[in-house]
Amino acid sequence: MDKRVKTTEIYETITAIIDEHVLVCGREGKILFSNRALRDSLGYTDSELEDINLLNLIADIHRNRVKSILETATSQPSSWEELLFYGRQDMVRLHVKLFEKGNLIYLFGNEKSAEYDRIKKKLDTEITNAVKIHKRSLPVSLPQSERISFASLYIPAEELGGDLFDVFKVDNGLLDDYFEQYVCFVADVSGHGLDSAMLAIFVKDTIRSYFRLKHIPGQVLSPKEIMLFFIEQYRKEGYPEEYLVCLIIAVFDLKTKELTYCNAGLHISPLLVTQEERMTELGKAGFPITTALSADLFEYEDTTYPLLPTLTLFFMSDGLPEQRSGNEFYGERLKKLFPEIHRLNPSEMIHRIEADFTDFVGCEKVRDDITLVVAKLLAASTK
Repeated sequence: MDKRVKTTEIYETITAIIDEHVLVCGREGKILFSNRALRDSLGYTDSELEDINLLNLIADIHRNRVKSILETATSQPSSWEELLFYGRQDMVRLHVKLFEKGNLIYLFGNEKSAEYDRIKKKLDTEITNAVKIHKRSLPVSLPQSERISFASLYIPAEELGGDLFDVFKVDNGLLDDYFEQYVCFVADVSGHGLDSAMLAIFVKDTIRSYFRLKHIPGQVLSPKEIMLFFIEQYRKEGYPEEYLVCLIIAVFDLKTKELTYCNAGLHISPLLVTQEERMTELGKAGFPITTALSADLFEYEDTTYPLLPTLTLFFMSDGLPEQRSGNEFYGERLKKLFPEIHRLNPSEMIHRIEADFTDFVGCEKVRDDITLVVAKLLAASTK
């Protein structure tokens, strides 16, 4: 037996054992080959399909469509076609794709493949919509005043990130002229993808809801109280134990000239750079937020630091400092960069950091979501 015959036997054996429906016909529709899966679905034997025209197997409602496909098929597989076939016992609905090669038309596919593609298409649409929702949850602009200025850098590691941040001026209603308070938070949710992105959005919505439900205009704001409110809502939602939320909340009170913050598990401490280029790490991080721990373990404290003229603060998730290039982490390089750029305005600082990070990363893949918020006290803040 020559090699060509053996190869043909192998191909026929393969098509006989796969689940895919396979049928080959000429441009005019004459069936040249059908595999066992297709014959079993329609209820015919091999000899019954031999030399008959494919169009005779197609229900009237789809016949003109199939005729057109046979005439115009190209080497590029078509999208899924849902066709009604005349089976031996009854009508059979099959999902197939078609393409042309060597002036022959190939039909292939099965219900599992069609369902997989349908689910994938649905999931892709949901992810696309989730990306849009997540992007809309990020602030379009950050507060700027003659007393304080903010800027941010956000780079998701995948289409959907698990990081989120926000900065907003607190609305004190009729007392707004007497108070100037800003809330800044950075959240790092475990994992990446749809569930992490949606959980990150929950973080933002819950913190915002604190100011609708709990905040009294003119009150001294406690990040700890905001944090405990979030934890209460998080536990009510009953998120799975494997989820972790690391969250830092900071309040800039320009009337009292104080920064107060509360850190739940964000192990990359905020960095503070003074006019004299002294750099200080703001520590005291509590446990990450999770339903796996008993509620009485969530003991957090507010930490207060004086707001000094031209003070610069850097809040970040771990994605930026823990990015690697070769054997080097970006964190050490970043700490050397901060004192060099802290006299710039926040937007210029972000531009310098992004350019330096891009140079550092090179062709390396960004491994984790990158979130950085810069806050700078301006000279007018002392007035």
